[in-house]
Amino acid sequence: MTEKEPVKMDYKRLFNEAREFAVKAHGDQKYGVSPYEIHLGNVISVLMRFNVELGNPYHLNLLIAAWLHDVLEDTAVTKAELEEKFGAVVTAIVYTLSDDQGASRAERKVNFYKKIAKNEDAIIVKLADRISNVEFSIIHGNERKFEIYKVEQLKLEEVLIPVLKSPLGLELLTYLRKLLK
Repeated sequence: MTEKEPVKMDYKRLFNEAREFAVKAHGDQKYGVSPYEIHLGNVISVLMRFNVELGNPYHLNLLIAAWLHDVLEDTAVTKAELEEKFGAVVTAIVYTLSDDQGASRAERKVNFYKKIAKNEDAIIVKLADRISNVEFSIIHGNERKFEIYKVEQLKLEEVLIPVLKSPLGLELLTYLRKLLK
């Protein structure tokens, strides 16, 4: 191989490794009554509905981060372990998506919103995650969760509007707004 030849990446293998890692890390955790993998797959599905493609190197980081978005917050996986396995870019996205410590959900979210404003890739995965959660709430008639997401949306948008520039992020935000009406 010459220096000018690009390195060929096995996107599908990396994608599947992330899925397997996340499923194993989450173990027996549930999302409602379903295995947690259902939620993770739903976040992937949201991204794919918005034309995030496995063969695109930039999109691959988003998809891998989507599989892994809750591992630092909800499992025993460490930041160092994640970085060794999936690299600095994916780890930065996942770390940004992890709630910080706080006494209440509201306090944790305030800290989280400050952190997420600095990473647009994390914003994109967060929007896909939120869309997945809202759709799940609608499908399963969970009005309490739906109302929580509706209230949190105002604070989330205060942070996102000034920093969100990518067409993908703006499309996701527009769709989320429609869901929450």
